[in-house]
Amino acid sequence: MIGKVASIGTSFLGTLEYCYYTTRPNRSLDRSQVRGELVYFQHVPVSTVNDSRQEQGAKEIFLNLEKMAERMQRTAGMNRRIEKPVWHQAFSFPVGEKVDTETMAEICQLFAQRFGMENNQLVAFRHADKDHDHFHIIANRISLDGKNTAKTRFNFLEMGRFCREMEQHYELTPTTQMKRVTWKEQQSADTKDVTETINSKRLKVRFG
Repeated sequence: MIGKVASIGTSFLGTLEYCYYTTRPNRSLDRSQVRGELVYFQHVPVSTVNDSRQEQGAKEIFLNLEKMAERMQRTAGMNRRIEKPVWHQAFSFPVGEKVDTETMAEICQLFAQRFGMENNQLVAFRHADKDHDHFHIIANRISLDGKNTAKTRFNFLEMGRFCREMEQHYELTPTTQMKRVTWKEQQSADTKDVTETINSKRLKVRFG
């Protein structure tokens, strides 16, 4: 299992929509199609809205993302010192490994406990639009009592330990330990990488 912080941002609604709706080849959202399956939520209201699609001649039922985002933004507003309250986390599994939604939900709970967000709003969506199983978590860094409880310090190292523990606990396929390499080293590496910022120094991450 590989875990990475996809982004730390400002828009709850934008992140929820990205994880819920289908994306077109040009990366724009198709709000008439859903790709995200809700697998877990905590401390946030979940309701649906009817959306009439005249061209389809039927009524589609969608999650009320606006209501979710409004509640999360209201909580974030209790702590004005945090300018980017949105934690967008992704967890991926090796190609061919199928993980049931119950296990994903339990991983979400353990993630919240491990990274200081048991009392924070959190929503998770499963995606099946790639050749590997994966799910996304949208969490509020601000707790219900207005405190910044999310543990972001040394997140890279702790995330690796968390993934190894989940693999062992749920008997998942072990993945290669993530390695940190400097920007200069990465320039000559012919591997796919993910940008991370650790200790105020720009680093990159590669797998293998």
